[in-house]
Amino acid sequence: MRFLIFLITAFLSVASAHADDSIPLTIVSFSAPDSAHGRRWVQFEQRVEDTLGDRVALNMLTGGQVGTEENMLSSIRRGRAQMGIISIGALAALVPELSLLVAPFLFESEAEADFVMDEYLFAPYADLLAKRGLTLAKWEDGGWHQLYARKPLRSPADLASYRLRSSATEATRLFLSEVDADVVVLDFGDIVAALDTGLVDGGVTTSVMYRVAGLYEEAPHFTLTRHAFAPGALLANKAWADVTPPDVLKAVLAAQGTMADNRRLVRAEAEESEAALRAAGITIHELTDNERRAWVAAAAPVHRKLIDDIGGEAERMYAIAQEGKRAFTAREN
Repeated sequence: MRFLIFLITAFLSVASAHADDSIPLTIVSFSAPDSAHGRRWVQFEQRVEDTLGDRVALNMLTGGQVGTEENMLSSIRRGRAQMGIISIGALAALVPELSLLVAPFLFESEAEADFVMDEYLFAPYADLLAKRGLTLAKWEDGGWHQLYARKPLRSPADLASYRLRSSATEATRLFLSEVDADVVVLDFGDIVAALDTGLVDGGVTTSVMYRVAGLYEEAPHFTLTRHAFAPGALLANKAWADVTPPDVLKAVLAAQGTMADNRRLVRAEAEESEAALRAAGITIHELTDNERRAWVAAAAPVHRKLIDDIGGEAERMYAIAQEGKRAFTAREN
C-alpha cells in the first residue's frame, strides 16, 4: 500500500511539474463559429493538441469572450494573451501607418495585394509593430470592402448627401467624405439599429459581414466596388515569442495554416455569400470598367490626404507599396 501511495504521489508530482512547465498560449479573436475563421480555429486547436500536447497550456478565447478588439489588443500587449487576430482598423489606433492598407483603390486585384503585402510591406510593418511590443506572424484576409444601401450606388454621384455608416478607420471615413456622402461613424454592432431607425441608409462592409449581420434586410442593394482590402494580422506578444522555444513557435504558426490557404478559405466564403445573396433576391451591382474608373478618379485625392493626416512613416510606407505595385506589374508583363 505504501508503495502504491508512493507511486501515485510521484506521478502527481511529475504531472504537476509538467503542467507548471507548460508554455502559456491564450488565443484571442472574434470569429463566428460557422465562419471561415471560426472553422480554422477549430482545426488550429486540434493541430496544437496533436503536435504539442501539454507542452503548451492552450486557452481558446476566439469567440469574442475578451470583448472589443481594443480589449483583445491590450490583452496581447500586456501578456494576458499570447496571440490573436486583430483587424487593421483596430491596429491602426496603435500603428497609424497601417491605415494605408485600407486606402481606396490602393490595390487593383487580390493577386497584387497579396504580392505587395507579403513581399514588400510585411517586413517594414513588422518593424513598426515590434516597437509596440508585437510580433507580426501573418497577414489575415477579411475580403474586399463594398457598399450597401437602400438604393443602387453605381457612381460617386449617387453618394452625394447620402447617409452612410463608416467605421472609425480614417481611410474609410476619408473615402466616403471625398465622394460627398453624409458620413456617420458607428460601431459595427450599432448598424442594424441605425438602419432600422433611418439614422443611416447604407455603409461599407465585406460580402460576408453584409450577409451574416443581416444588413441586406434593410439595405438590399450591394455594390461590388472592391474599393479597399479588409486585412487583419495574426499577432503575438513579442516578449512571449522571443522566449518561446523555436520548435514550439513553429508548430503553433503551422497549426494556424499558411497565408495562402487562409486566403483561399476567406475568398471562397465571400463567393458563397454573394451567391446566397443573389439566390435570396438581393440586388448585387457589378461595376462596368467605365464605372470603376469613375470611382478610382473620385477617390484619388484620398491617398495624399491620408498620408498627410497619418504622418510618421506613412510617406515611406506608401512609397514601398508603390514600388511593390510596379514590381508586380513588371512580373505579370
